[in-house]
Amino acid sequence: MSLQLRYAALMLAVLGAAGCAATGAQSKRASAPLPGTEACFWLSSLRGWDVIDQTTMIVYAPLPKDAYLIKLFEPVPDLDFHERIGFDDGNHDGRICSLGDDVLVRDVGPRRIPITAVRALTADQVKQLKATAKAGAQPTQTK
Repeated sequence: MSLQLRYAALMLAVLGAAGCAATGAQSKRASAPLPGTEACFWLSSLRGWDVIDQTTMIVYAPLPKDAYLIKLFEPVPDLDFHERIGFDDGNHDGRICSLGDDVLVRDVGPRRIPITAVRALTADQVKQLKATAKAGAQPTQTK
């Protein structure tokens, strides 16, 4: 085997191993258990939200005690600028749920980011998530 072929084979093996390592790290983050229980909320009852990070929000519907975690498919920069986002229930049933075509809509673009999880939260879970956000970045509250 020529030196060039050996080098190419070695590079492919190294790149393949690096790709597997990155995928494994991403899988661990993606498969980390989310707090709360699987749930849906009525879009018409949405009253506000707190941004935890670029992929995580807590929404309140219909009362502040009725909190839901929303996990987005991909990071959304400037998610805390609330006048520029909204929600769309893709199957037109009036609810936002984990399974379905429900999305967060950004007017920049416009961009539609799939919602991958909606979980009902307890008051303690809300406090923990907000404390985590405060340690990194202050969540933005809208009401």
